[in-house]
Amino acid sequence: MKTPNSIANLDWSSEAPLSTRFDDIYFSTDNGLEETTYVFLDNNQLTDRFQTADSLTIAETGFGTGLNFLAAWRLFLKHSPTAAKLHFISVEKYPITPDDLTRALALWPELNTFSEQLIAQYPISVSGFHRLSFNDGRVTLTLMLGDAVECYSQLDAEVDAWFLDGFSPAKNPDMWSSELFQQVARLSKPGTTFSTFTSAGIVKRGLREVGFQVKRTDGFGPKWDMLVGSFSATASLEVSKATLSPSWFQLPQKHTSEKSALIIGAGVAGCSTARSLAQRGWKVTLVDKNPQIAAEGSGNRQGALYAKLPVEPIPASRFHLSGFLYSSNFLKQNLADRSDIWSPCGLLQLAASDKELARQRNLAESGNYPEALVHFTNDTEASALAGTTVSRSGLFFPDAGWVTPPLLCQWLADHPGITVLTNTEITRLEQVDSRWNGFTEDNQILTAAVIVVASAADSSKFEQLKHLPLQNIRGQVSLTESTSDDYPPALNTVLCSEGYISPAKEGRFCFGATFDLKDEATDIRESGHQHNLEKVTDMAPELGKQLKQYHNNKGLKGRVGFRCASPDKLPIIGPVPVYDAFIEDYAPLRHDAKTVIDIPAMHYSGLFANLAHGSKGLITGPISGEIIATMLENEPLPLEKELIDKLNPARFIIKNLIRRAI
Repeated sequence: MKTPNSIANLDWSSEAPLSTRFDDIYFSTDNGLEETTYVFLDNNQLTDRFQTADSLTIAETGFGTGLNFLAAWRLFLKHSPTAAKLHFISVEKYPITPDDLTRALALWPELNTFSEQLIAQYPISVSGFHRLSFNDGRVTLTLMLGDAVECYSQLDAEVDAWFLDGFSPAKNPDMWSSELFQQVARLSKPGTTFSTFTSAGIVKRGLREVGFQVKRTDGFGPKWDMLVGSFSATASLEVSKATLSPSWFQLPQKHTSEKSALIIGAGVAGCSTARSLAQRGWKVTLVDKNPQIAAEGSGNRQGALYAKLPVEPIPASRFHLSGFLYSSNFLKQNLADRSDIWSPCGLLQLAASDKELARQRNLAESGNYPEALVHFTNDTEASALAGTTVSRSGLFFPDAGWVTPPLLCQWLADHPGITVLTNTEITRLEQVDSRWNGFTEDNQILTAAVIVVASAADSSKFEQLKHLPLQNIRGQVSLTESTSDDYPPALNTVLCSEGYISPAKEGRFCFGATFDLKDEATDIRESGHQHNLEKVTDMAPELGKQLKQYHNNKGLKGRVGFRCASPDKLPIIGPVPVYDAFIEDYAPLRHDAKTVIDIPAMHYSGLFANLAHGSKGLITGPISGEIIATMLENEPLPLEKELIDKLNPARFIIKNLIRRAI
């Protein structure tokens, strides 16, 4: 996926906005909403289909102003059963600005209820997949920013109806390509319908060539005709259904209709998974060995919410950025009034060296990230933002901030579909027929159709997961307890560099943290406090001096936690592979890494892992819950498939086999 996106330039000299790039309007000047209703809703028979379908997936080839999405959303809520789901997928190479979006949608006051919600979640223009949720998860929008062919080639979904929209083939011929029609066919199934405003020959021929039955029908308003049709039942014989990934990264299909899950581990990852499943009607049992949830790696008073970015995006950074944007939007939409849980106070990532300073300047000037996401500040500007003198220049993330993980976990787990069991340690897993049993220390049995293991490094004690390469990294944070009138010192934003410190919460600071490999001790150490104080002083000398004085007078408290990480610093999210079967089935990779092996990947049916989030759990944990839930529900995945593959638990088995060949 390429970055960045170019913003659309609109001409507002007439009532309907005009794209100056394509010299074409976004919707009919007669009545854009009526046009959408006729061309896309009526000609895909959506009124009738919404009344009977439990779930419907619509995909679109040009998001534009979002008018088609809003019209479909309104129709869905009017006609669908209360438990039904709508998945709407759209792509936009040149997204319009939030101001233009607001202005365009103001033309349709009858859609205000829906428009306001879309505007509130409209994403920053960052290439990739953006997952937005409405109506408590009943309606999801996957908005892909980028080239249509590139984005759809990374989508894992099964589409029921297509809105083939966008600027006309005469004005934008690059989009209406054979490559796009191939992707439309790949994502369709027998009976998938389409409609499009155009009747151009290139569209008619392109769709027929990939297996669609196409016919002309009356167009809207002054247009003579348009095209409609459906995917042929025999098209699968004519169209290549090439997989998105090698066979070893193919995901298992939904294996059971029973919606019961046992989730082991109640940190951010486990609680996020529980919430995502409960919102989909699952009965979830969330267990943790500690007396309370979020007692280990997710137990700090405050954690920084941001993504560290490279100058040129790579898959790992794209995943972290997607997770940050998802977490930020999730918190804004669900916890806007919970200042005790989080604060979007912004974050300054200060340069720790001249080399880092040069890298940050290059990042800010690269054009890979919009200013609304991150921009460069000199030390004077940074000091003004922080409210205290900082020693260096750095990058400012306006939407970043801090989160209190234990309170977030409590909120996530507070759902009628979730039962929380603490002081409960699962020591063994066993599958019997289509169900899983989790055995406790005293040999009690908890049973469910699905188990999700989210217990960090403890997960390796299970026979099915013992092959996973998990690292346990000790970290000590320092805490102040004072609430006196002359304390705390001022700090307006999170500061981070080689350490971090958050603005005081309830008059108390949280800062750190040490990074201690191969150290399993849980004692609070003075050396750890001194390390953390020095890192704060390096970033903000005056603040560091005050904290040192506080420590001399009153002493710091502390907390030790353990980060669970993987060798490639990415989390492990997805179905658990059967290790011996993988070794046997993909053994030829030992001799030739380029060997094509068309053997379906073997997984433990109904067993998933959600582990190794390291120090980034606040940006990777919430989206991980959505990834697991969409896999279990066979919903459109919320991220590009190449990123999902980077998280696959089987990647380490395959890497080891390929490494031997090299």
